[in-house]
Amino acid sequence: MERLRAPELEPARAWLGTTRPLRLRELRGHVVILDFWTSCCVNCMHVLPILRDLERRHAGRPVVVIGVHSAKFPGEARPERVADAIARHDVEHPVVVDDGLAIWERYAIRSWPTLVVVGPDGTIAAVAPGEPDPVALDTLVRGLLAEAEAHGTLAAAPLAIPRGDPPPPRPLAFPGKLAVAPDGRIAVADSGHHRVLVLAPDGDVQLSIGSGRRGHRDAAFADARLDDPQGLAWADDGALWICDARSHTVRRADLSRGRLDTVAGTGSMGHVPIASPSPARTTALRSPWDLTVVGERVLVCLAGSHQLGVLAPAGGGEYTIDALAGDGREALVDGSPRVACYAQPSGFARAGDRLYVADSETSAIREFDLGSGETRTLVGAGLFDWGNEDGPFAAARLQHPLGVAVTAAGDVLVADTFNDRLRRLDVRAGLVSTLSLETCNESLREPGGLAVLADGDLLVADTGHHRFVRLAADGRFKAELEVRGAPAVPEPDEPPPPSLAAAPATRWFDLVLERAPTLAPGRATATLRLLAPEGWKFNAGAPQRLTLEVSRRSDLVTTAERITLSGQDRSDMSVEIDLEVAELPTAEVRSELLVRVDSMLCGGDPEVCAPSQAWLRIPLLLTSAGEAAFRVDLALAAPV
Repeated sequence: MERLRAPELEPARAWLGTTRPLRLRELRGHVVILDFWTSCCVNCMHVLPILRDLERRHAGRPVVVIGVHSAKFPGEARPERVADAIARHDVEHPVVVDDGLAIWERYAIRSWPTLVVVGPDGTIAAVAPGEPDPVALDTLVRGLLAEAEAHGTLAAAPLAIPRGDPPPPRPLAFPGKLAVAPDGRIAVADSGHHRVLVLAPDGDVQLSIGSGRRGHRDAAFADARLDDPQGLAWADDGALWICDARSHTVRRADLSRGRLDTVAGTGSMGHVPIASPSPARTTALRSPWDLTVVGERVLVCLAGSHQLGVLAPAGGGEYTIDALAGDGREALVDGSPRVACYAQPSGFARAGDRLYVADSETSAIREFDLGSGETRTLVGAGLFDWGNEDGPFAAARLQHPLGVAVTAAGDVLVADTFNDRLRRLDVRAGLVSTLSLETCNESLREPGGLAVLADGDLLVADTGHHRFVRLAADGRFKAELEVRGAPAVPEPDEPPPPSLAAAPATRWFDLVLERAPTLAPGRATATLRLLAPEGWKFNAGAPQRLTLEVSRRSDLVTTAERITLSGQDRSDMSVEIDLEVAELPTAEVRSELLVRVDSMLCGGDPEVCAPSQAWLRIPLLLTSAGEAAFRVDLALAAPV
C-alpha cells in the first residue's frame, strides 16, 4: 500500500502549549505522533499517560507529540476550555485546536482517540484508533528512528518548541467531587493537586489526604499518593471512600488511623470490562469516577468501562467486585442489568431504592432501581444528542453532565458541565428547568460535582474557576467557600517511565495481510477465524468482542462498529463480518479495515483466565472484478 504524505495541521483555531504554530514540514527528520482527542472522552484520557511516558523515554531524540483537539461537544471546543483540559490532565506537548473538525476530516479520522504516526520522511506510517499498546507504539517509534538514521535522514536534535509560561499556583486546582458528612464536615477532591481535603463547615482544612504528588501509593496521609481523585463518599464508620480516577483504583481513607489504602484496582488500567465477580484488589479497573455507599456495599461508576460496579465485603478487609449493570458497550440502552448499556457514567446520587446516574457521554440522566436492577433513562437520547433545552424530559437536553444530587423534596439536581449550568429535574412532573445565577453577575465554568447541605443550600464544585461556591436552593449565588490552611503543593516528583518488554518490529499490528482481498460493489462477507494460543481456550462465561474501523475510504465501505460473540469453551471460533461496498468512482480503489479483538482466554497449570487483545489490519482492493467473500485466520498471543 502506498505511503500517504501527512497533511498540514490546518485550519487551526489556536495553538496551545507553544508560543507559535508548528508546521509538519519543519518537523521533517522527526517521528511525529498526532493524538486526535477530545477532552470529554475517557478513552482519550487513557492515552495521555502512554504519550507522557513515550515523550520521557525518548527525551533528547527527534520525537514530537502533538495533540489535535477535535471537539465532540460545543462546550469543549473553545480554546480557553482546551487550555483548561491541558492543565487539568498535565499535557506537556503542544496542542492544536481543530477548527470545526477540519483537521479531523483532512486525516479521515472517524473515532476518538486515534493516533497518527508520521515518519521522518513526512508520510503516514500508521493510523491506530483506540487506546494504543504502549509496547507496540514504542517499537514502531524506535523502528522509524532506526530506519531514518540508517538512511541519514534523521534530525540531529529535536526541534526546540517555545512553551510559554506555566500557570500561577492556586489554592485549589480543578476541584471535582465533594461529599458532606452527617456532622457537617466537607470532603473535597482537589483533583488537580492529586489530594483530598477534609474541611470544617467554614472551610478550614482539617486533613489533607495525599502528599500532593501524583501517583499510586498506600501510606500514611502525608506520604500517600493519588492521581486525579474524583468521587467521594462517607462511610457509616467515618471512613472516606475515594475514586482515584487516573490510578484506576478505589481507595479507603481511615481517618482514625490517618492511612490511605487501596480496596479495588491494581494501580494499572484494565483493558476489559468486568464480566464476573472477582477479588477487588487483583482486578484492574478503568477510571472509576464516583461512588456511593449502600449498607456494606459500595457502588461505583466505572466510567472507563461504561459500567456500574459493586464492591461487596469478602471478609478480612477484602472485597469482591462485580458488574451491577452494563457489559462494556458504550451506548444508551435501558433494561435489566444484562441488557442495559451506559456511556461513561460519572456521577451518583441516591434517593431510597433509586440511584440517579450522570451518564456523561450520552448527556443523559439515568435511573437505576436498586431492587429490580432495571435502568431507565429520564433525560437524554444518545451519544450524539445534546443541547441546552428545558421542558419535558423527552425534549430536554443536557451537555456532558458529570454530577447529580437529590434534594429533600426528591428533585434531581444536575451539574450540566459543558453548559456551565445547574439543572433541576422534577421527577414527579417530568420537567427540566435551569437554576440561574445571572441575577448576581456570577457564572459557573464546567461544574463537576455538587451536594445538598443540611439547610437546603447547594455546594458546587465550580471546577473551571478552581473554587467551591454556596448557592441558595433556587440557584442564587450566596458565597464562595474560602478554603483556608491547605498545605503547599510540592514540586512534581516524577518517577522514571516504566520499562517495556521487547517486541517484534512488526508488533503495531498482530497481523497485517500482505495481499489485499478484492471486493466487488455490493454485500460482502469476511470470515475471521480466531485461534487461541497452544494450551489456551476461550472462556465460555465471557463474551469476545470485535471493534471494527474502516480506516480508509469509509465513504465506500461500511460495517458494524462492534460485534459481540457469546463465550465458547473451545480453542477456536469463527465470526462473520458483514461489509457493504458502494459503487466505485474509479476502476480500483484501495481501502482498509482495522479489527481489534478483545478476548478472555483460560489455560495453564493451574488454569487461570486473563484478557487478550489483538489488532488486525486488512488492506482491501475494491474493484468490479472483485469477490464477495474472503477469510482470515488470526492466531492470538498468550496473555502476559
